[in-house]
Amino acid sequence: MAWNAAASPNPLFCLFWMSLLFASATAQLCMEKERKALLDVRSGLSVADGRLSSWRGEDCCKWEGVECHNITSHVVKLDLSYLDGSTPNKSEVSSSLLDLEHLTFLDLSGNNFGGARIPTFLGSLTQLEHLDLSQGGFSGRIPYQLCNLSKLHHLALDNNGIEGTISETIVLLGNLQFLDLGLNNISGEIPESIGNLSKLSVLDLSSNRIFGAIPGSIGNLAALQNLDLSGNQISGQIPNSVGNLRQLEEVSMSHNNISGSVPSSLGGMCNMNRIDLRDNRITGELAEFFEQLSRCRNDIRLSLSLQNNEISGPLPIHMEKLQRLVQLDLGSNSLNGSIPTSLGKLSQLLLLNLSSNYLVGGLTEAHFANLTSLLSMDLSHNNLSVNASSGWLPPFHANVIAMGSCNLGPKFPPWLQNQNRLNSLDISNTGISDFFPEWFWSLCTPLMRLNVSHNHMRGVLPSSLECFGLVRIFDLGYNNLEGFIPRMPYVGLYLDLSHNSLSGPIPESLAGDNLGFILLSDNRLNGSIPSSICTTYLQIVNLANNGLSGALPDCWSNSPYLIIMDVSSNILSGGIPATLGLLNMLQSLHLSNNNLTGAIRSTLQQCRELTVIDLSLNELSGGIPSWIGWSLLSLRVLSLRSNKLSGEIPWQLSLCPSLQVLDLAHNSLSDPLPPSFGKFISMATRQNDKELVPLNRGSSYYTDSVIITAKGSQLLYTRTLSLVTSIDLSNNNLFGEIPEELTNLHGLRFLNLSWNHFSGNIPDEIGLMGELESLDLSKNHLSAANLHQLVLHGQPSALWGTITDQVPRRQPTHWSSRRRGHARR
Repeated sequence: MAWNAAASPNPLFCLFWMSLLFASATAQLCMEKERKALLDVRSGLSVADGRLSSWRGEDCCKWEGVECHNITSHVVKLDLSYLDGSTPNKSEVSSSLLDLEHLTFLDLSGNNFGGARIPTFLGSLTQLEHLDLSQGGFSGRIPYQLCNLSKLHHLALDNNGIEGTISETIVLLGNLQFLDLGLNNISGEIPESIGNLSKLSVLDLSSNRIFGAIPGSIGNLAALQNLDLSGNQISGQIPNSVGNLRQLEEVSMSHNNISGSVPSSLGGMCNMNRIDLRDNRITGELAEFFEQLSRCRNDIRLSLSLQNNEISGPLPIHMEKLQRLVQLDLGSNSLNGSIPTSLGKLSQLLLLNLSSNYLVGGLTEAHFANLTSLLSMDLSHNNLSVNASSGWLPPFHANVIAMGSCNLGPKFPPWLQNQNRLNSLDISNTGISDFFPEWFWSLCTPLMRLNVSHNHMRGVLPSSLECFGLVRIFDLGYNNLEGFIPRMPYVGLYLDLSHNSLSGPIPESLAGDNLGFILLSDNRLNGSIPSSICTTYLQIVNLANNGLSGALPDCWSNSPYLIIMDVSSNILSGGIPATLGLLNMLQSLHLSNNNLTGAIRSTLQQCRELTVIDLSLNELSGGIPSWIGWSLLSLRVLSLRSNKLSGEIPWQLSLCPSLQVLDLAHNSLSDPLPPSFGKFISMATRQNDKELVPLNRGSSYYTDSVIITAKGSQLLYTRTLSLVTSIDLSNNNLFGEIPEELTNLHGLRFLNLSWNHFSGNIPDEIGLMGELESLDLSKNHLSAANLHQLVLHGQPSALWGTITDQVPRRQPTHWSSRRRGHARR
């Protein structure tokens, strides 16, 4: 029988495969040199979470986060990422990584390298294909040595403190597919060479300080699928070359200074599922962009966000062609015209925001006919109305409906009756003049935000609203509601029932401990203020213009975050609570027009953030504390008017560098006026040259106001208060000469020294105080001998009467019997 050589195995061939099988069986024992290198790397890392507890024994290839080549046993992958969520202890990158010469994958993300610079030696790991140092606490510049990693296809350096610019040498990383430099402090322009990274599919430069224009070469990134340039200072127009990125699926350029129009080619990129160009300076109309968008197939859904730009023109007539849209956000632009009924055919639309534009006209049932998927609708701040039959109900069940400042009245909108999934409803300032229907309060949805303010809602609220569960915002302010404050749901942030006709006491259990804003001003509330109002996270409390009585509760140590307190115009008595001095963040304190007695609390000197103190129209006694001058350096308004304060005016008040309104009138202050009063820094310069800025951080919810008595009238200043400069020391017992230094206050607008005992000559330079609108020196003992020398440049002749009307002896005037039933301010 003949031997078949072809069927018989070759002994050498068998020996070769046996050796390979043996090598494969023993390959998982790692190299000793690399095992020691790994242990050195581990010694530099924080291992408090126990993630490296498996790093024991001789075979490092079995250690967690380590992967070896299945034949050569060299370490090729090292994943030491920290994903616990907490901040780990400080670590350092060991240079022993250089002994891992075959490493292709290195992930050190999430560790805390404590502001260290990215090690330059990482550029010697030339086999690396994947490098992730994100969220590592690195700082400094990106080392140029990283450009040696020519095989790198994934580079993540995001969420660090990296500075400097993006180098032109980035072109050397020609194999990059993923580049994330977001959330750093990188500045400079995007280099033109970025367009040479032709394999990039993800480019994220977001949340840096990059400026300049987007380079046209970005259109060369033909493989790009995700582009994020948001949160920078990029300017100029979006280059037309962006239209070449046919694979692009997501683009975000929001929060920049981009101008020009939206390129129509962007609408023709049919793979796109997200376009976010919010918060820029984009202008022009959208007709061509929407025309291109309508030509794409409808199987890829698109979220389009162009909010807060300067886009103008009408909405497209044939919106039914935009069936791709699941999100349409065009809020805060300059769109005009009416909303086409074709909008109602976008059956896939989940979010619609057309707020804060110039849209007009009525919305009919056809506008909503097929919006069956709609979850969020914001049409607020337009001139729109809803014209629907009384029995009509929308086809959607939204989570968010916002139609503030539209025309929905005078009846309460009956079409809200089936909206039982709401967690946010804003129908403020909509012309509703009606009672709340019973079905509204019986919805009992877990309403998170409710705003029906600035209407003419009438009637009495239900005795309990607790069925609504957790409420984040509950705003019924500026209506005509009567009755008692009901038992409230757990309000987690904002409660506003102000400017109604509510009566009775403030409930002991008003709301939850997380309540940050309590606004109950301008009602008819009575009784005492419960100590439960001092909630842990309270920031603003406004109970002004009510009939509240008793002592102000001394519980403010429970509210360390309070920045504004206004309990003015009530009937409160007793002293100023000592615990107010524990409010280190307090900025505005309004206790005016009450019956408070005693001295000004010395503990207030710890409130070093105070900008406004108004204790006027009370019965406070004692002296004006000198510590106001050297403790409250942020103070801008101090009103102690109409109290029973006595003694001298402390010269230290002039140490307040920001003080611009000082009202000490109608007290019993004596002694000469300190010459240092000519050193008020904020009164020495023109306020009109300064920006109109609020006096507190809570200006969105509260506006400080002060009454200035001038020209025989009471002038109320609110939003322009920051531009007012005034000194009123009238109706006291001050004597001596008017200090010449007072004429240094060239920015002073109102000065009233009347009804005192000032004597001597009027300062010669007083006529050079060019900003003065009102000057009253009447009812003193001043000499008229030098009147002919005074030159009141540009001042009204009416001021002369306030200078020349002097009396031999002043009849003291004090508001000890002032009217308590004052008009509301």
